[in-house]
Amino acid sequence: MRIERLGLHIADTLGAILRGAPLAEAKAAIALGSRLTSWCASARLTEADDIHLTSCTTPGSVIVPAAFYLASRGAFATWGEFVAAALAGYETLIRVGYAIDGPRILARKVWPTLFAAAAGVAVVASRAWKLDLAQTAGALGTALAASTGIAPPAMASHSSRCIALGFAAEYGVFAALAARQGALGDAQLLERHARIAGVRISRRRLLRSARFFFDEIGLKPYPVARQALAAVEACRDLAGKNTRGITAITVSVPSAQARVINHPSWPANRMQSIAGVQYQIALALLHPERLNDCARTPPFATPALRSLAAKVRVRSDARLEPRYPEAWPARVVVERSGRRQSALVGAPRGDARNPMQWEEVRAKAGAAGAVLAVIRATGLQDPIPRKLLDALP
Repeated sequence: MRIERLGLHIADTLGAILRGAPLAEAKAAIALGSRLTSWCASARLTEADDIHLTSCTTPGSVIVPAAFYLASRGAFATWGEFVAAALAGYETLIRVGYAIDGPRILARKVWPTLFAAAAGVAVVASRAWKLDLAQTAGALGTALAASTGIAPPAMASHSSRCIALGFAAEYGVFAALAARQGALGDAQLLERHARIAGVRISRRRLLRSARFFFDEIGLKPYPVARQALAAVEACRDLAGKNTRGITAITVSVPSAQARVINHPSWPANRMQSIAGVQYQIALALLHPERLNDCARTPPFATPALRSLAAKVRVRSDARLEPRYPEAWPARVVVERSGRRQSALVGAPRGDARNPMQWEEVRAKAGAAGAVLAVIRATGLQDPIPRKLLDALP
């Protein structure tokens, strides 16, 4: 079951890479000449990659490109080796994000995925090159010592944020390569330092072994800030395609979610349209066929869309705080012609408790869906299909 789910996440990330590659920021990454950096940037730029809630990390956008990059260099003889390395990388990246309390640290403008990326990739590369325990620990020491999590703002136009994520992935590969050559980082780093770059790392949370974090990862059905997904789904459940008579929409979420998704001004760029729940709700109700558009440059606009988005209000709800961050819920109230309808969504489509299926992932990928079918057809059985590597930009 876990291997089948990994195949789904690999396919979803490949779809994100292929759909993200035409975006302007991804083209800038591709021009740098590093396939790993460009693949990471392309996947993450879509805002349609996988996500783990309690660590607030998006591991697939880092781990899957790293595994395919190493595969392109002949590091894996079999799918079994590829899968083992990818799973180890997923688990490491998520655990580091969980150890720094990713949802909380995000509010301090520290990006948990960036902080954990090099460590996750160092483990993928260490498994690929069959490094021993001391070498792997040394690679992790090197990778973690350079972690900061500080990146350009996500909402800025022409941001290099996702390119920075690719650079962190590159650093993880080099950390493992250094260990392979006998140059080791401090294996006792976390024993000597409770904080790295001012970020506290809990050893207890890092080493918690009672749960397998990979099993908690969810997917997104379209480009959206995951903090907004439950609200969009609740609105669609309440209103469907009928927006006539709607006078107000109130979105109530935990305060941490509200800080991310409350963008009442009309979006000026692609990322603002993806993060802002006001725009996403209006788009979902009036033009749902456009939800899966990654480009959004400039954001699609009509008078009706602007009018409906202006009716959406976001507020923090203390009643939902206890659910966060294990769930990222939303309570939505739609007012129409003097009547109020409400809905509470805790596990929207794509959540690990309400998972997407293969056909949904393939449909989400659009034209790239044919490439993803190769993974379904092979079932992660040997050999690794060359067609997958050849399809990547």
